[in-house]
Amino acid sequence: MQQRKDLTAWRDPIKGIAILWVCFFHARLGLAGVPVVGALHQVGYLGADMLVFLSGFGLYHSLNRPQSLRDYYARRLKRLLPSYLPICILWSIIMIPMLNLSTVQAIRTVFGNLTMLGFMAETPRYINWYISFLLISLLIAPIVHSVLSNAHKPRLAWALMVLGAGLIGLCYVAHNQLILYSRLPLFVLGMGFAMPTKGKEHPKMSFILYVLGFAAGAVMLWLCLNRYTELLMDYGMYWYPGLLMIPPICAALGWLFRKLSAISFLFAPLRLLGKASFEIFLYNTWFELYCKEVAQFTEPKDYLLWMVLSIIAGVLTHLGIGWVTKTVTGKAHPEASHT
Repeated sequence: MQQRKDLTAWRDPIKGIAILWVCFFHARLGLAGVPVVGALHQVGYLGADMLVFLSGFGLYHSLNRPQSLRDYYARRLKRLLPSYLPICILWSIIMIPMLNLSTVQAIRTVFGNLTMLGFMAETPRYINWYISFLLISLLIAPIVHSVLSNAHKPRLAWALMVLGAGLIGLCYVAHNQLILYSRLPLFVLGMGFAMPTKGKEHPKMSFILYVLGFAAGAVMLWLCLNRYTELLMDYGMYWYPGLLMIPPICAALGWLFRKLSAISFLFAPLRLLGKASFEIFLYNTWFELYCKEVAQFTEPKDYLLWMVLSIIAGVLTHLGIGWVTKTVTGKAHPEASHT
């Protein structure tokens, strides 16, 4: 399947676009009403959905390697914790005094973030919902991979797991936790997209399905944004259209990068941003909280500055941790299948 090959080859540059979209979304740049750009800003949270989809895709490949479950978790933790723990501790030292938390609230916040359970535990403050999602997806990925690898009819098993993951969201209707659980089917969808295909390919049919899926998701999202706004938060219609829209977006970007492979050297910055997407995300969500709730900035230029600083800080942290890891262990920092 050509789309699978494209996503495998160009996953990092696509992640680079996704994290830029997330940073763009988090910044209040006063773009409401601006044609196209304003719409892209309004739905910029779909960049996080792209990261969720691509993390599922990457973890399927990671789990295909000849390794024990212990090796899998060790590799994932070696990728995430050297970045997460220092930033989390620094976040706690700087932000907790600024957020005016009581002693009990501060304790819950610190340990909720350190264990990555903050969002699920509904602590007073947490770095971002995505951190708890990472923990859940790390735990369920081996189960999903095992089912897909051993099922007599893997495509049917895949569809049933996507459906089952979607139904979990119904337990959280009108609850903040829906932000997290509504992304589970997209993660499972990403894992299934990484499965090898058997039989003859039908590129025209795939193209038609992608176009129809994206169009259906876009129409659904537009209707909810403009006419049925009560469905957005409580019923997850901010996020569920991503099930239809994100695979075509990622496939289209993979196709575009392949067509432009002759000038692939121009994509090096995007590839670096993709590799550093986890670190950038951590800083960007931190700076978003600071800008909106502590400093209470109102000027777009302030948000633009902090958006750029979060990207620079994320890249430098990623490169620095990679250098330290290679210096201490003699091995390169594990690549991020999960972020």
